[in-house]
Amino acid sequence: MINLIDELTNDPTSGASGIYIKVLNHIVLGYLKGEDLADQIRKKAGDMISLNYLANHLQDVPLFKQKEVAKELQKQVRADSSAAGIQLYKGLANSKNTILCHSNSGSVLRALEHRKNRIELVYQTQSKPGEEGKESAKTFKENGFKVKLIADSRVSVAIKEGAVPILGADTVTQTYFVNKIGSASIIEKALEAGITPLVVVGSEKMCTEKTYGDRPRSELFERVPLDKVRLVVGSSTYRMPRDRKRLWKALEETDKR
Repeated sequence: MINLIDELTNDPTSGASGIYIKVLNHIVLGYLKGEDLADQIRKKAGDMISLNYLANHLQDVPLFKQKEVAKELQKQVRADSSAAGIQLYKGLANSKNTILCHSNSGSVLRALEHRKNRIELVYQTQSKPGEEGKESAKTFKENGFKVKLIADSRVSVAIKEGAVPILGADTVTQTYFVNKIGSASIIEKALEAGITPLVVVGSEKMCTEKTYGDRPRSELFERVPLDKVRLVVGSSTYRMPRDRKRLWKALEETDKR
């Protein structure tokens, strides 16, 4: 089991959402199980709040109920994705339906699957240094999107074309979200152009700053201020800073789960 968890969590291209879903799938299929499953997942979670969230849900759960817990969390992912797709459609209503994506976000792709007929073009950054954007561009194309893979340095060009940044997040707290390096620059450039960025995050990635602590510990990720972005979590949209108090309440409720 330990070797399988290592293999799943060390995947450099899937992103936190992809890893979280793969772990859930392996629990449901019976490949991951055991009295110490929660502890083993927590050891490998690192900066991935979604895996800590999973470990918390599995803590002290009887062995025979682990699959049941994983299935419920799978339903939550599907519900979040479907609802987020509707919110994205509303958020892009006054745009050219041209978007800009960075890194490889499973949350973004799943939400956009429900809107693929509405998206004219996806600009996808290569996302150095890992260049996982290439994998993301491939996935977008396989799912029927028109995609243009661009160098990270060409972000300004995409934004000048009216592309709306739609970014994923490894976590969201009261005042910032965390994502691949380069995200803060994308947000800054979009706001300078008068474009409101959209940030899509699964409910399993919400936590208070106290819970998140001194993360991210990886130099490949950065904290990005939430000011002036539109945060999409399932069926809820938080327009910052207007909806700050409502977001804080939601974060505190998630921390209690």
